[in-house]
Amino acid sequence: MDRQPHARQALHGNAHRASPPWRGVGIVAFLLVITLLLSACAGIPRPMDDAEERLAQAQALEEAQEYQQAADLYLEIAQGLRATPRARVQLEALEILTREDATQAQRNRAGRLLEEIDRRRLEGDEPARLDILAARLALLEGDPGTALERLPEDPRALPDRLARQALEVEARAHGHREDWIRAVDAWDALGARQPDDDRRQQAFERLWALTQELDPGALEALRDQADRAATRGWLDLGHVARTTPPSPRVLEDALDDWRERHRDHPADPVFLERLREQWAAYTRHPDHVAVLLPLTGRFGSSANAILEGIVAAYYDTPREERTTLRVYDTGEQADASWTQYEKAVEAGASLVIGPLERSAVNRFARESSLPVPVLALNRAETRDSYPDNLYQFGLNPEDEAVQAAERAVLDGHHDAVVMVPRTELGERLHRAFEDRYETLGGLVRDVQFYAPEATDYSDTIIQGLQIRDTRPTHRRRPSDDGRADRDADEPRYRGDVDVIFLSGGPRQARLIRPQLRYYQAGDLPVIATSHIYSGRPDARADADLNGIVFADIPWLLDQVNPRPELRETLNDQLSSTSQQLPRLVALGFDALQVSSMVERLARQRGEYHQGLTGRLHLDEQRRIIRELNWARFIEGEPRVIGIGDGLINPLGDAAW
Repeated sequence: MDRQPHARQALHGNAHRASPPWRGVGIVAFLLVITLLLSACAGIPRPMDDAEERLAQAQALEEAQEYQQAADLYLEIAQGLRATPRARVQLEALEILTREDATQAQRNRAGRLLEEIDRRRLEGDEPARLDILAARLALLEGDPGTALERLPEDPRALPDRLARQALEVEARAHGHREDWIRAVDAWDALGARQPDDDRRQQAFERLWALTQELDPGALEALRDQADRAATRGWLDLGHVARTTPPSPRVLEDALDDWRERHRDHPADPVFLERLREQWAAYTRHPDHVAVLLPLTGRFGSSANAILEGIVAAYYDTPREERTTLRVYDTGEQADASWTQYEKAVEAGASLVIGPLERSAVNRFARESSLPVPVLALNRAETRDSYPDNLYQFGLNPEDEAVQAAERAVLDGHHDAVVMVPRTELGERLHRAFEDRYETLGGLVRDVQFYAPEATDYSDTIIQGLQIRDTRPTHRRRPSDDGRADRDADEPRYRGDVDVIFLSGGPRQARLIRPQLRYYQAGDLPVIATSHIYSGRPDARADADLNGIVFADIPWLLDQVNPRPELRETLNDQLSSTSQQLPRLVALGFDALQVSSMVERLARQRGEYHQGLTGRLHLDEQRRIIRELNWARFIEGEPRVIGIGDGLINPLGDAAW
């Protein structure tokens, strides 16, 4: 982020003219003026050496990233100055206190400082600088609308340094508001104003990451709406990246067409070459892939659904790029998985997919090394370290609970009641949600474990929400105008809760949601894991889920499914059992596809693969993290929502 070199010119009173930074060659003159001003204020001459030492110390503290101490010292210096130079030096402190990594205490101090700075004492570009810092603070406080209001009227007309700061705030604020076209406009403008290639690339990387967060349909619609040619080009390239099949030949044709539409675009050549490298990686499949699954025994149905997904991915791959695939049945014993792994390695496997059971994955995780890479289909118990060749992938339910906690806090809900089944999984989900929620500043007010087999969840709701009056209130007292009296319909649940985290199967959720309405808690936002949705559209049965927001894989959400034609084809080819387990089929499909790129994902931090199970990337421990999509039940159907849509149902009772 650009640092404004205004202190020297501020104290000279000529901020409207360009001048060298006060640091470096200008510091002697700056210190001389500071010394004279301090002497005038205090009445007692302050030795120049003392002033020079204090300012040099502030600069050194800032360069050492001791930002709080540097800000304190600038403010201390400002206190000894008259009004005009004081306001200008206060800007130096304000710049530090509104850094992107500022603590809440620093933001609070920045808010007070904004009120203290006398705007009338600022000249030239200084008022614009103050406005930018005020906007930056509003953005840090989670208020992008106010941030945009506080920015100077035309950031692009400002001098380069100020323009860069303003454009970054503008881009981030529009992104938070999901005004994607304006966000891309601003990131592109910021890149164009950067003084060197590295900073220009950083701005374009932020822009590109934004385009890859959007689903193909949104990219196409936004591209057609954009006015600026550069913006259309970015959105169009994002659409190419999200819709082109994993074939380098097909990609090259798509890039040639893109070039024809967008000549001399700033994305060319860097981002085009990146796409070529990514698509080339799709063709570098392991020569021999072994699959370790418990095809017989109690996990047989799940394992066979995964295997059908793997086979579907195999036949989805061009014939000339297919690998040798060999399947091993591991049964139910963890040690059997290790035995079969050794057999697979001996038979020439270059990569292994599996095992599935957590106990078996734990067995692999305890090894000091693995001769052949393993893409496990479950998570091992948490350890300080894992073998270098162990990659962990799976439909980890705790990931959903963590993302639910993040979503709730992002939408401004900080007081939750948890309702989960009284099972080992329910306890795991509760712990995962609560740990992440409270880390982010939320508070779990109560936890209710319900009996999964029950049909009446009154006790769970009454106790969790501390319902004060349990009499039914479906009869509303009419008012003079014939409508129901609003006072008679006021919710009577506890006042210190603003969200419910729910987990359970479709049957439990379809019972709990209407019972929440019965106790007049129907207006309380509910955020849930994917377990509430069967994965098969059933508007009549799921009407009772209306209003619930949940996370799920894109494969099951029509609006964001990256391969809708594949799902239609597979529905006719899968066994009847696997049709009931679509998430596991998607896991198998992604497992084979991602097996060819795990090493690349490990090397290239920040790179991802858009799979059927989510947006996939590796963390530091080589675990594949799935970024899910969010949907809300409306008229019995799951409809994808964006980050800015909020948990509260915007359609009110019409969607219940």
